[in-house]
Amino acid sequence: MSFVRNSFLTLFGTLGRVAFSMVTQIIISRVLGPVGKGLYSFLVQIPTVLVPLCSLGLNYANTYYVARNPEDGKKAVGSSLGMAAFLGGFMVVCVSIAYHFLKNGYMQAVTPLQLGLILLAIPFGLLNLYWLSVLWGMDTIGKYNLALLVQFVVLSAGVSVAAALDRLTVTTGFGIWVAGNILTTLYMLPEMAKIVRWRFHVFSLSYIRQTLSYGAKSYLANVMMVINYRLDLFIIAGFLPLSEVGLYATAVTLAEMVGYLGNAVNTALIPKLASEKDSLTFSMTPKVTRLTIMLTFLAALGMAIIAYPLILLFFGARFSGAFYPLLVLLPGIVALGGSVVLSGDLMARGKPIYSSISSGITVVLTLILDFTLIPLWGIMGASLASSLVYISLFTLNYVFYRRESGEKFKTVLIFTREDIREMTLFIKQVSTKWISRRKEMQDGKK
Repeated sequence: MSFVRNSFLTLFGTLGRVAFSMVTQIIISRVLGPVGKGLYSFLVQIPTVLVPLCSLGLNYANTYYVARNPEDGKKAVGSSLGMAAFLGGFMVVCVSIAYHFLKNGYMQAVTPLQLGLILLAIPFGLLNLYWLSVLWGMDTIGKYNLALLVQFVVLSAGVSVAAALDRLTVTTGFGIWVAGNILTTLYMLPEMAKIVRWRFHVFSLSYIRQTLSYGAKSYLANVMMVINYRLDLFIIAGFLPLSEVGLYATAVTLAEMVGYLGNAVNTALIPKLASEKDSLTFSMTPKVTRLTIMLTFLAALGMAIIAYPLILLFFGARFSGAFYPLLVLLPGIVALGGSVVLSGDLMARGKPIYSSISSGITVVLTLILDFTLIPLWGIMGASLASSLVYISLFTLNYVFYRRESGEKFKTVLIFTREDIREMTLFIKQVSTKWISRRKEMQDGKK
């Protein structure tokens, strides 16, 4: 598949996830209100954060090595199963111990049943992360996106049914989210079985050592990135009421929809660059970066215009307090779109250490800004801190990217006339093909 086709497959898959996610968010917001949504978001964030923290970076290593040698897919599938069981089990023990000490304080709103669901989600979430990275490395972007979509479809359908039956609570909503993780694993199982010919017991120590060596370089960056992206919600939960957590989670959800474009491009870009088998070369990165920034900027501008009526219409007046934090988040989301592409380029060059350095610097900034601005300005402070961190991350990733490529700043930022011509030509070609196919279908019906 071409890079452009993979980008569009990922973009369409992303749009599907956005649509199902919106349905889920609207129903949960309407039924549970800001407080219930705040607790639900807090529960979801715990396994969402812990899974990459205990991954040791093996997911990035899987993608890198499988993209370079598809035969490593066999080793990756079986080894990932074993590592998910081992690391997931270790994290389950750690969370259980932490809950024992925090159940009367920070985690007092979490019930034992909800804790059990968290513990169940961790190993399945980790295995999904590893197996998705195998699909990504093999450049099977269609299957990769379908696997990602399962979670959103299950969650959307599940909460819709629960709400219709008047059975939607924080616990049932979170339980449906966990079920989505398990069904994602089951969806990927036949494809993984095909790769290993049902020999899941194959555990390659040599492959694990190889991937740990690469993964260790990116693991720190992964940990730091998780802190950059997710720490603010946990700090808000410590300083502010759960209703504020619900408002901030709504603002983040809408802002992330704008940022999905950068992830779509990055998903298609890394396997192509790492494999070195495509006509696409690293010289494409500046064009891809500036295109991503421009399109993300236009999406952010559109979101800023429609956000307030969108919140009132779909989420209700109780969530109107999410509007201004959303506006403050948008500049950072635009910068993050470009940062993701530059980081992907560096990963594909086999230089994940750069991501670790830039993430390490920005995590210090995150800690300083979050603990300073959230107590002062609440969720507005959290949004401002996030935007400043994302802009700083883009700046640092560019500095490292320039060290490797020599590209000037304007080549990754300034949209050119040639870009406009190429985009216009591409849109015309796609439109022509679509019209032609539609005409052929109509002629076939006659």
